[in-house]
Amino acid sequence: MRIKMTLLAIAYVAVSALLLAIAHQPQGPVTTGKTDRLAGSSFLVERFAG
Repeated sequence: MRIKMTLLAIAYVAVSALLLAIAHQPQGPVTTGKTDRLAGSSFLVERFAG
């Protein structure tokens, strides 16, 4: 009975780890901005700023 409970606990931990690994995979490629400009800044404002 003790061995059976130990194997059950090990299987539970293995399945839980597998499910967590699947759940935490990134959903798509992480894209970064092409420039280091702030996201809210406008090109025209920067281009024609005094």
